[in-house]
Amino acid sequence: MRTDRHVRNLAGNRRFRRLLAVRLTSQAADGMFQASLALSVFFNPALGQGNDPFKYAAAVALLLGPYSLLGPYVGTVLDRFSRRDLIRGANLARAALMVVICLTLTGGPGWVWILCAMVVLAANRFVLAGLGATHPQVVPAEDLVTANSLATTLGALAYGLGLATTGVAKLADSDVSYAMLAFAAGLGYLASALVMWACFTRNALGPTDDETPAGGLWRGVAATTAGMIAGFKYLGRRRGPALAMAVQGLHRFLYGIVFIVAVALFMGRFWDPEADPDRTGTITWLLVLAVLGNVGVLTAAVVTPRATRVWGPRTWITVLIALCAVIAAALAGTMVPIGFAVAVLLVNIASQGLKITVDTSIQRGVEDAYRGRVFSLNDTVYNVGYLAGLFTAALLVPPDGYAPGVLAGVAASYALICVGYAYLARDAAPYDAESWSPAAPHPGPQPRQSTSR
Repeated sequence: MRTDRHVRNLAGNRRFRRLLAVRLTSQAADGMFQASLALSVFFNPALGQGNDPFKYAAAVALLLGPYSLLGPYVGTVLDRFSRRDLIRGANLARAALMVVICLTLTGGPGWVWILCAMVVLAANRFVLAGLGATHPQVVPAEDLVTANSLATTLGALAYGLGLATTGVAKLADSDVSYAMLAFAAGLGYLASALVMWACFTRNALGPTDDETPAGGLWRGVAATTAGMIAGFKYLGRRRGPALAMAVQGLHRFLYGIVFIVAVALFMGRFWDPEADPDRTGTITWLLVLAVLGNVGVLTAAVVTPRATRVWGPRTWITVLIALCAVIAAALAGTMVPIGFAVAVLLVNIASQGLKITVDTSIQRGVEDAYRGRVFSLNDTVYNVGYLAGLFTAALLVPPDGYAPGVLAGVAASYALICVGYAYLARDAAPYDAESWSPAAPHPGPQPRQSTSR
């Protein structure tokens, strides 16, 4: 098969294998660090044992906020400085910050370890975006799609392995400190930086001199901001991708609400202090949910391409949102742990399937001159919608998480989005094989004209 040939080519590509090693060690460390951080925030006695949905929302927002705001501007930096040095430097900095976090994490609330954790997660944006940008430097054009797919899939598995390793280590030995778990992640970051330093020269991964944009860094930042505004205006003329992006933003808002409900329930109503004083059962459940979430992401990557070919992307989006409505309604009527386990699997299939479809709609339905700006705008909508959902839930969800009315409202909202999208997008599919795409004979979208071949 053709795919097998590409995989064999990549397996024999020494530079790709080395770059993959950088990714896998870095993402495994990400999983270990984020798991240790979550365990510390939610289970560290020094930080208090009270159940508070606002605390959960604030913890996620503090860690994801800088990461989200940096997203659109990462490309500006990656296009102006050595990507090898940026990736190596980011992972070295994260390894050093792990030492600071280890020394301050067990001392209770403090701005030092919170600030360090924010920097560590924000730097992850540079690492992952930089690794993606370097693929054309090490992989032939004919193998690029397979390389992207293979790297992201294996990276997700490495991240999940890091999560699972940390969770199992904590369950197997309750005396393992959160600082030790974070330190283990620091070793992963250090290993990733050393592999990058040993295997690639400074200019081996770009950008080359002829690729570097004109103008300084601050001019690039200003241009990026203006570009996002221009991308927003452009979407007014591309209704298909615009509607798909709007649906994804609303989904992320509701996803954030369900996330807080689930965490509050497992930390509150589903926890029996007498039978499980060490919260071993709670940690086990949250670990199971994390694993099922990753399984859902991988399942969506397999199912979505075929589903969009068979049903079309517009119908697939409608089906996914309808699935979320049914899941939320079922949760509102049952409110049991096993129900949330099944829901996490299915909702993550829907979430990732929606993301793949939206990304494809931007790739195929947006002109190349605007594509980067629209992707940056989409990234912002994706993250801001989630953060807004977290804090909305913090205002609505009680400390023990028992909020069937909130989940019923989420189900009704998904139903309205489903019906609204099906109606508004009846003549505006996210993308279509017969409409404009990079492979079409026309250089760009042709309004009110057919481009079918």
